[in-house]
Amino acid sequence: MKFKRKHLAVLVGMAVAGAAYAATYYIKLDPPVVVSTQDPANNAFKAKMGWISYKSDPAQAQYDVKAQVLVYADGPAGAQNIWIARSTDNGATWAQQKITTNGGNPLTIGASNFIVTNNKPNIYVAPIGVVSSGKGADALVTWTSSDCGGLPTQKINTNLNTGPQPYMCLWAARSTDGGVTWIAQRLTDGSLDPDEDVPAGYMKSDLTAGGFAISYQADPAGLQQGDAEGPGDGASGAKVSAGTNIWYTYLSKANFELGNAFPAPVQVSDNNDTTIGAAGASRANLAISGGTVVLAYEETKGDGSSGKQVVYHSFLYTTPQTNNPGTVISNTFNNARRVRFLLQGNDAIADADLDGDAADGDTKGVHVALLWRESTSTVPAAAADIVFRRGIKDTTLRPGSTGFLATDVTADAPVNLSDTGAADNALAHRGVLRGEFVAVAYDQTPDKAAADAYTGTYNLFIKRSTDGGTTWGAAKNMSNLPNASTRVVEPRLVGTPGTIKLPDGTATADLSDVQNRNVVFVAWGTETNEAVAKPLDIYQTRSTDQGVTYEQVQLLASGVTEQSEAQLRSPPDGKTLGALWMEFNAANGEEDVMYLNGVETVAPDVPVTPPPATTTSSGDGGGGCAIGSSEAPFDPVLPMLAGLGLIGFGLRYFRRN
Repeated sequence: MKFKRKHLAVLVGMAVAGAAYAATYYIKLDPPVVVSTQDPANNAFKAKMGWISYKSDPAQAQYDVKAQVLVYADGPAGAQNIWIARSTDNGATWAQQKITTNGGNPLTIGASNFIVTNNKPNIYVAPIGVVSSGKGADALVTWTSSDCGGLPTQKINTNLNTGPQPYMCLWAARSTDGGVTWIAQRLTDGSLDPDEDVPAGYMKSDLTAGGFAISYQADPAGLQQGDAEGPGDGASGAKVSAGTNIWYTYLSKANFELGNAFPAPVQVSDNNDTTIGAAGASRANLAISGGTVVLAYEETKGDGSSGKQVVYHSFLYTTPQTNNPGTVISNTFNNARRVRFLLQGNDAIADADLDGDAADGDTKGVHVALLWRESTSTVPAAAADIVFRRGIKDTTLRPGSTGFLATDVTADAPVNLSDTGAADNALAHRGVLRGEFVAVAYDQTPDKAAADAYTGTYNLFIKRSTDGGTTWGAAKNMSNLPNASTRVVEPRLVGTPGTIKLPDGTATADLSDVQNRNVVFVAWGTETNEAVAKPLDIYQTRSTDQGVTYEQVQLLASGVTEQSEAQLRSPPDGKTLGALWMEFNAANGEEDVMYLNGVETVAPDVPVTPPPATTTSSGDGGGGCAIGSSEAPFDPVLPMLAGLGLIGFGLRYFRRN
């Protein structure tokens, strides 16, 4: 058969197809920069991040400032201060300031002498604002400090392995000018020991209303030493005394910007019995959607056992429930802990009539997606599975339903997402909720006994649903560690924030302000798989089709230094990534906050080409840090070269004939 022109056309088409495939995109990462450069101790700790777009003056037609605001502790161990770092050039440069100066000051309680320190800050940053007379671009930071203002109510904690320590006090600092200046306020008096503080807020898109809230746990007997159930620092708030409660305070946007003080916190939970074995609450999470608060936490059952259950509250942020038992949403016969959740309002669900109601059939109506670990055993560090449960708005089945009510949650049956057998264990769950799309990430081992003996390991898995969590696809192994010498830790799963609009409801001039709900960012850390683990590298990838496929995995952070605790943020379009992490240099003992920016670009420059993908089982798959799916993209340069070769072959054949 002669080689016809149509055959040449086919070859050219194949080559064009290969070239088109080569034009797929990925996030090209810039070189990292050191953020925490000002404290001579170089001992940074627990960085967190928020982003805001705001007008620096009402006369501005657009949001002319886009700021990234970081908070972290730094200073000598046991004498740290709270620092703010702020960038308005996508993280290329950072201005830093201390918002506390008391770290290292002497502290006397009775006849005991201590040193003031400030611990584990957290941050909430409103997504938009308009600054007028220095107010209107809002951020809230919380932390605990041994500085209680010299109050005689401050006690001494004798529970910890490190020896006697002062009860802490909870502090908050606010900024109303986009993180440039800060004003601090002490919220507690040292008579209870606070921990696990969470700042939260919401802002209407037209800026006519908004609010801020803070929750925390407070132990009457002082912070307890942990039971080594997880990979945390110990004494991190999971183990509590009887009578430990969850507390709450709030301010409206108007009062926040006026500088009015947060009111005295109120006790939400009802653990009033301090008898040994009575109930105690811990590790609350807090979020606000359109003025509605969701607050959930783990609580010991109060029956003398070490078992816990997950308790749920929902209320308007200005009218908190007080001395209230809440609603238990986990299996009361099991041991449930570490609850996390995702919220979305009617606009985010984006159904046809924007009412977010499943009653009319145009949406599943999922406003709350809850995740927690649950086990049949109360033994510390027992194997557990990841459980998923929803809050669904359905005004036909439940008149008055909002999707956030406790009755909206208890009407939905919980689902075990991770169970693969009696020997497995799952932890470190994260999630994304965007309309009907839900994704859940978790670390899992198929054999906990082997993992505990360091002959087995943990990989990162992701499950996804496109019908609001009614049905789920198979778990996808994202990390595929080749052997048990390393394990996955600290997974991150981050979606894009909602579309940013001007206060009058019109679109901004910045195309990156338009949300792409299909984009999901994933990152995970690795560490040596041994009793005293050493942090290693951090990996990152992105999906632009709601987790059907993922871009090639990249090293986000690596080297001889130890990398850990990544945080990811993105503008609404998902074409830019901002990432921070902690970097420890064992040679000199210094630890810094690192940051890099990444921007979408054409894919042939991908710096890390993963090995071939493996199947999506929950086993200890081989193959290195590859995408665990046959759908994963491969190196697009190869089909392009093959296509060009076919063209060359075709031209030679055509000329001969």
